[in-house]
Amino acid sequence: MKSLKKYIIVMIASVGIITSCKDESLQVVPEWETGVHGFATVTSANSDLLYNDPAVDVDIDLKWISIDGKVTVNKMEVFVLFDEAYVDVDGNPKVASHGGTKGKLLKTFEGAAVPANRTNVSFSVSQAEVYNLYQASTFDYGNGSVNVFTNPEKPQRNATQRFMWDDVLTVKWTFTADDGRVFSSWAPSVCTEFPGANCERAIGVGCATAITNPGANGGQYQISMTDLYGDGWNGAAISVNEDGVITNYTIANGASSIVTHQAAPGAVSLTFTFVSGDWDSEVVFQIKSPKGNVIASAGPSPAPGPIKLNLCLE
Repeated sequence: MKSLKKYIIVMIASVGIITSCKDESLQVVPEWETGVHGFATVTSANSDLLYNDPAVDVDIDLKWISIDGKVTVNKMEVFVLFDEAYVDVDGNPKVASHGGTKGKLLKTFEGAAVPANRTNVSFSVSQAEVYNLYQASTFDYGNGSVNVFTNPEKPQRNATQRFMWDDVLTVKWTFTADDGRVFSSWAPSVCTEFPGANCERAIGVGCATAITNPGANGGQYQISMTDLYGDGWNGAAISVNEDGVITNYTIANGASSIVTHQAAPGAVSLTFTFVSGDWDSEVVFQIKSPKGNVIASAGPSPAPGPIKLNLCLE
């Protein structure tokens, strides 16, 4: 046993000597490859497209970034993906990715049109442009392949309003360097954790919330008010501003009331505001448009201030 222990000690000592005499000049130091990434920001007041206002675009600034300044980009390509939410024949929520994982080419900047490192190039995303890219797209939702934009299951998607509130458009980009390398994908850490970098920009499709031309379609807005305790709204009210003229609607006493606000034929704008009272926890309300669509509902305890309207179906 003693001789075995001696042998082990000698071996450890030998390893220690060999390690301590290591020649550092023979160690391989990795040479990291240079590269670029991108960063996009939305500059328009609206970050989403609007279903019922197709003329509203989303403005974006995009820049390429070479951290060490050793790479120059001479071509920037911008792609847009189109994902559509739908329900399959078995009632399961699904997503149809009409542009796959790459999308379709939306914009190209080459040569002198490519800005310098860390300098923005500006462009807009419009519904008309995206529609032109995807207008021939078909998909089988479960009853045979149909054109995406004439799907009978979605009559709200029509010749005027091409994109709906459950669509998501995603902007991605590819950079080509002057040495021929193409940068089209990055590590998740770059996309989500690296300061001043992202790999895509999602654009939703929302609904306009400001009522213009409120006198159209008869101009009657039905306001249904409920007090859960049954003793009135105790100072709370729905304030209607029609071209600067204020009208307040409330329940003076009792459990419920339904009133109709008649907008003038020539009115330009109409907004609703909830005015807080003493017992907002008892307050419930609903507002219907002249078409009979519910454009707002809240309570108990509605948030004081402007009432957000859902005008998608208007």
